[in-house]
Amino acid sequence: MEMIKPEKFLAKLSDRYYVNDSRRFLLTKFELVSPRVIEFLAGQYLSLKVSEEGVRRSYSFATTPDVKHGFTLLSEIIPDGLGSKYLLDLPMGGEIEALAPLGKFVIGDEAKLLFVATGSGIVPIYSMITDLLLNKHEKRPIRLHWGMRRESDVFWFDNLERLAENNENFVFDLVLSQANEEWSLCSGHVQDCLSRDFEHEDMSFWGAYVCGNSKMVGEVKTLLREMGVSEENFHYEKFTEEEG
Repeated sequence: MEMIKPEKFLAKLSDRYYVNDSRRFLLTKFELVSPRVIEFLAGQYLSLKVSEEGVRRSYSFATTPDVKHGFTLLSEIIPDGLGSKYLLDLPMGGEIEALAPLGKFVIGDEAKLLFVATGSGIVPIYSMITDLLLNKHEKRPIRLHWGMRRESDVFWFDNLERLAENNENFVFDLVLSQANEEWSLCSGHVQDCLSRDFEHEDMSFWGAYVCGNSKMVGEVKTLLREMGVSEENFHYEKFTEEEG
């Protein structure tokens, strides 16, 4: 697949709000200033300049590639994180400088698609799944396992539920590691639910797309390799929570 050459963009903040009750995750929307059109592939990210000294942070596109006049980011707010502070303090209409698109975490041609995310690792995967189902009318089987800590941390659940209701080839499982007693869905870690749900599945036909912290990515890779997913069909993006 041919990648799009990255270039520098200027964009202005057009909206900003928290997406869940815990106020851990912040959504920011930007309108392009220059150039006026952006091209990227679902799953890619941008590098954002967050200080006058040139420090940068990476954020995946939450939007799909058909939106070309701007983009949306979603980030976990880390106390004292430089990127978190920058996005929270940026005034409405304030301009940012970004380099995009970056990354090779994009969809391949496997017969079946498995997505695994924890926390804000859902962002590139949400873009991928939405693009596949709404824009490309994908018919391949698509499964998502998304791990969060508590129910109050969850966002985009209604959006994913609508996608599942309207596309019989898409099934998603929300996994809580700190679930309360009333939680009736899968609890524990995403690895636990993967082992349960794919125990009798031939995984050699599946492409796995995994996004989260380094520890989770490593553990899921080990598990999926044991379950039959080949090295070439395992794709991942790691993020560093501590940076913010």
